Amino acid sequence: MPLAAAAAWLDGSGKPIPDTESMRSDGDFHAQLLITPDEAELRKAWNTSGRAPTLRVADSVKRGISSSAMLFLRGCAPNASGQCDVVVEFFVITPSGQRVPAGGGPLWTSEPPPATLVLGSASMNFSFGPANETGLYSVQAKVVDRIGKRTLELWGRIRLD
Repeated sequence: MPLAAAAAWLDGSGKPIPDTESMRSDGDFHAQLLITPDEAELRKAWNTSGRAPTLRVADSVKRGISSSAMLFLRGCAPNASGQCDVVVEFFVITPSGQRVPAGGGPLWTSEPPPATLVLGSASMNFSFGPANETGLYSVQAKVVDRIGKRTLELWGRIRLD
């Protein structure tokens, strides 16, 4: 996973890389969206590793199997008390183009994260049943730093086979 630097994303060798649909920045505010087949495993790996762990991501899913959209961030603006107020709103866009609200909530409400990425507290859990259409779904995460007045829109894709 790329790391965030003061004003850009950096690859493993420290070279700048451009924003992508799942990895956006606005100044020193950075966010990244990952879709994982196992939220508990990802949180455990992230919270127990001394260095950036290898994270399992998914680009396709089968019916009845749950997945999670997770967010990493850094660089939020603190209020006068030194606390950030970053929230997220999730949407799912179906293969036929229907945009469906999918929840959201507080992503980061503590002191600004250190220079490295941190795992946000909100996530979107989902699975597909027999009535869901087969095809490519988009997950949209609208991340808002309420104090810094910055918004990042991130996209992830998942194919239902």
